[in-house]
Amino acid sequence: MKLSNSSALLILKLSRFCLYFMPLIPVITLVYFGKGVSLADFFLIQGVFRIAAFLFEIPSGYLADVFSRKKIMVLATFLQFLGMFLLIWAQGFWAVVVCESLMGMASALLSGTGEAYVYDLLKRDSKENQYVKENGSIKSFAQLGMFISMIVGGVLLTMGESVLLCVEALVVFFGFLLMLLLPEIKEIRRKVVPEASPLKDCLGIVKMSVKHPEIKWLMLFPAIYSTFTIVLLWLFQPMMELALVPVALFGVFFAINQGSRVLFSKFAHRILNMLGIRKLLWVCIGALVLGFSAVLLAINSNGFVMPLVYAICGIAAIAPAVQTMCVLVFNDYIHTRIQSNERGTVLSLSAMFNMGISGVVLMCAKPLLNNFGLEMTTVIFLALIVLILIPLKKVLEIKNL
Repeated sequence: MKLSNSSALLILKLSRFCLYFMPLIPVITLVYFGKGVSLADFFLIQGVFRIAAFLFEIPSGYLADVFSRKKIMVLATFLQFLGMFLLIWAQGFWAVVVCESLMGMASALLSGTGEAYVYDLLKRDSKENQYVKENGSIKSFAQLGMFISMIVGGVLLTMGESVLLCVEALVVFFGFLLMLLLPEIKEIRRKVVPEASPLKDCLGIVKMSVKHPEIKWLMLFPAIYSTFTIVLLWLFQPMMELALVPVALFGVFFAINQGSRVLFSKFAHRILNMLGIRKLLWVCIGALVLGFSAVLLAINSNGFVMPLVYAICGIAAIAPAVQTMCVLVFNDYIHTRIQSNERGTVLSLSAMFNMGISGVVLMCAKPLLNNFGLEMTTVIFLALIVLILIPLKKVLEIKNL
């Protein structure tokens, strides 16, 4: 039975819900501590996750363009399941690194390929102008899965680490089964000319992207911005511990973060139309500064006036969620500047920028935390936000945004 494009979009939404159902996240440092991983090692492992994704980004996107986007997405969900399944028994730094590397590869396989699949599915019905709206809807399902998992994560942990990890692995497996139902999009497969090797063809697309006067900045700005929001998100859990927030509320604040991502994903197109791209970018920068400032305030609160501490934690939870809207908008701008048969490769290159920069930064966070502590590390990242102004200036110079 051939699925309609609207049914395929629904399956994508349900599968993303499953893949983003991650009850481990709100208690991840606690679970990893139990597996023999320190906070500094945790940041290092997250860096390894992103480096693993970095190495697979371009090959996966190119394979999706010339081979099959559906099969690449199916492989991605299987690797995600395998990583979670092995994590149930993983013990010690290197065992956790192996699991995170598998999930990093899964992230790379799915990132650009998934974005390209959605755009070309819409293009079949001449609805590509609805990309921000429809992809935002898909991402809102993903964030809804994350939102619900944030609430139940702490509850599942009380039943045992193995129970929590088994539940997450089972839901991911269901997402894998859903991916098998998606239709192929054969008409956009890239054909390599006889005189060019696949490697040369792939490198040609990469060269075009990094030399393009607009695309390179449309990739670099969200990559740097996302890196800061990832750091902010991973500082969130130790921040709450120092602010004397009860562990039972950790999941609530992570749920606030995910709930905010649901809203920013769902209404990204409306917010963009209301503010325009220039005002929206400055709102994004302001949210980042506000988020790191909130972390500093919470760290130094020492539990003073807990309702005020909770309000500050709420601000720190909402601020990084703006990244979801930022990436959606920038990917739409990239889509309008590339062809269908190179879409997977270009979007994977964009994700590669993100993973490469964030991977290096998170690995550098380990010595910063070891030598300077949480508060000074937060101050350093707050000061480094000024670096975003360089790609921001270039983006604002682009015409017809």
